[in-house]
Amino acid sequence: MLVAFGAVSVWVLGLDLWQVFVHGRHWTGTDGLFLTDQMQYLAWISDASHHLLVSDLFVLRSTPADYFQPLVVISGAIAALGVAPWVAFILWQPVAVLAAFGAVRAYVRRSLAGRWERRAALALALFFGSWGVLGDLWLPFLSWGYPFALIAVVAMLGALLLYDRARADLRVAWGPPLLGALTSSLHPWQGEEVILIVIGAEVLLRAGGSEPATRRLALPAATVIGTALPLAYLAILGRLDPAWRLARDASHHTYSLTSIALALAPLLVVAAFAYRGRPRSFLALATRAWPLAAVAVYVLSESSLSATPLHAFTGITIPLAVLGVEGVQRAGWGRVPARFALAVLAVAAATIPASEYELRVATYYAAPATGNASFVSRSMVRALDYLKGDPEPGGVLTRAYLGVIVPGATGRHTYVGGCQWSQPRCPRRVIGARALLGDAMRPRAARAFVLGTTARFVLSGCNWGRNLATALAPITVSVHRFGCARVYQITVESAGADSIGSSIEGSSRGGGSDAELPGRGGPR
Repeated sequence: MLVAFGAVSVWVLGLDLWQVFVHGRHWTGTDGLFLTDQMQYLAWISDASHHLLVSDLFVLRSTPADYFQPLVVISGAIAALGVAPWVAFILWQPVAVLAAFGAVRAYVRRSLAGRWERRAALALALFFGSWGVLGDLWLPFLSWGYPFALIAVVAMLGALLLYDRARADLRVAWGPPLLGALTSSLHPWQGEEVILIVIGAEVLLRAGGSEPATRRLALPAATVIGTALPLAYLAILGRLDPAWRLARDASHHTYSLTSIALALAPLLVVAAFAYRGRPRSFLALATRAWPLAAVAVYVLSESSLSATPLHAFTGITIPLAVLGVEGVQRAGWGRVPARFALAVLAVAAATIPASEYELRVATYYAAPATGNASFVSRSMVRALDYLKGDPEPGGVLTRAYLGVIVPGATGRHTYVGGCQWSQPRCPRRVIGARALLGDAMRPRAARAFVLGTTARFVLSGCNWGRNLATALAPITVSVHRFGCARVYQITVESAGADSIGSSIEGSSRGGGSDAELPGRGGPR
């Protein structure tokens, strides 16, 4: 199973390298299916390599460098040594995959006694999928460009396992609060779940008579406080930093709880039988509390206090796999004829088709496509390298689908990229940049728009913006040609440029969707 988990985890990376070595394409360096997310991480790493803390590089205005994420800081330190940000990021993938397998295996071994029961639960935890498979519900999906989320699941499992051991030994340990804090720093949804699980399990153990109500509270208090500190920091960040508040608001969406339940239905049905009886250990209660905590965090994320509710169910197959095996045992599985063969077939049916489906979907999403900057032309690679090496400071104005890779590839601010961070009025930014670089603006309006954005450079790709040189000539300091790509350096001598840009953005009408935003659409 480790070999299978490792092979699936490098599937998208293999597809990307196939395009590089077989088709000679120029890869921008991320192995996820949704480029906006991976390029957000590369932008953070690039910024952290200079400032330790992270600001928003997806707008041209200056924003506070106030975001701390421990693994981004480590990657930033690696990038500061001269390593490309995408390499510093992708180095986490093998770490995440090996750690995830080890953590899930340890959790299963602590929760179940029989060898084959453990193997069944491990297979279900790693590979379970059903009708309407959703990315966050299939654990290997996190290895495709989301190693921080996968490591957060590892930290969550580690916190619960160490808590269970420390509680059994009647001692206070630093491991649970430290791993809880790491969980919250990497993926806040799972940090919230750690808090709910610990509180819920402790209350049930004390109220049910399994433990004296006067038992020391030092361990649960330390774990809850340690896990809550990064959450408090992120909450403060969302209030004090407008960029983070706008990003949170932009990432709000709804995801049907019914769809999630249907995707998990086979496991939920058999797991329900495990809730019969009264567990007497912390880990057994924590496993039962985990799905309930996920629903609570989902509801919170649907509110105005948080966002991206689907992330509440990241890693949910782990407790459900354990409960599913326990539930089958409680339902009288031992009396079923040929139960071993039936169990093998059931586990195979619950894992292999879903895995095959996910690999096919990944193959589709990872393929080169128009409006997806996972692969760019050689001319664009040279233009981006020029922007990275030019000592002249300043941000870049280009189309949104290309702008999303500018911060990670060059370390510069971009006028528009992914709409989570290019706020406010992201659709208007997208439309304006597309009109400028598609020759849909008259020369005078084009010059006013460019000056109003305060961009120092305009990046034009192949076969678009053919008349841009003429339109921008009066405000251009120099033009650098890289095959069919162009970099226009804009003069900074323009009185009232900020007011012009505000007027242009404020007077825009329409909006809506952007057909060229990076990556393909689809379930997240």
